[in-house]
Amino acid sequence: MHYLIKQFIPPIFNTLRWYSVKYGWKGNYHSFEEANKKAGGYHEQSILERIKLTTRKVVNKEIAYERDGIEYDQPIMNFNMLSALLWIASKNNNKLTVLDFGGSLGTTYQHTVQYLSHLTALNWCIVEQPNYVDAGKAEFETDQLHFYYTIDECLQHHQPDIIIFCGVIQYIEKTYELLDEIKNKKIPYLFLDYVGYNDKPKDRICIQHVPPVFYGVDASYTCWFYDKQKMYNWLNQYYDMIFEFISEPNKYYIELKPFLYEGQFRKLK
Repeated sequence: MHYLIKQFIPPIFNTLRWYSVKYGWKGNYHSFEEANKKAGGYHEQSILERIKLTTRKVVNKEIAYERDGIEYDQPIMNFNMLSALLWIASKNNNKLTVLDFGGSLGTTYQHTVQYLSHLTALNWCIVEQPNYVDAGKAEFETDQLHFYYTIDECLQHHQPDIIIFCGVIQYIEKTYELLDEIKNKKIPYLFLDYVGYNDKPKDRICIQHVPPVFYGVDASYTCWFYDKQKMYNWLNQYYDMIFEFISEPNKYYIELKPFLYEGQFRKLK
């Protein structure tokens, strides 16, 4: 009966069920500069303190997993990323070096490392904002987990097999300049995950408003919803597609427009 009732509910009501006036993705700004005047940012010290707290709990095995300051009893396994990492390692004598751009204090590393423990060599390098690098070096760095301020600094110590952007690339103002820099570094593989695209053939700039359940306080960031064809046209010039995927089945909304997070795994030509 519940199934039949659901079939008669107009789609707009399902959309409104998830719509929030205060939180979510809002606006259509002309530039990052314009949006940044109204947004906060990931650099806020209160956000870092919350992530330090939840990361400590993961390291001390008090909780199974954390992401964006939220604690989980069960890890949310990223099988697309894990399969890419294991495939690369299998082609490289069971050795793997990862450049995790915007990897926080090791969120992805902490919940992936148990599946990579059999490798003969593993280096997980995080490039982050200075306050995160400072915190990472002071408390969370290990023989496998390293923190760097820039890509160039990382490359002075390691030669990555893959660079991953997990829910990060859309917050980079000059996305294509960064991708161009990475392409020129000749890192063999590229993994993009949790990327949102506009439903129109143009880039859209929004502000993402995050509820306090994540960091204990309201937070907001400027972000892109890319023109998908434009992004793919750029990537196709320099990278071959290995596989693409939907990051998770849940729909999200830019105001009242639904979108799915998407990802792709590519090899440098």
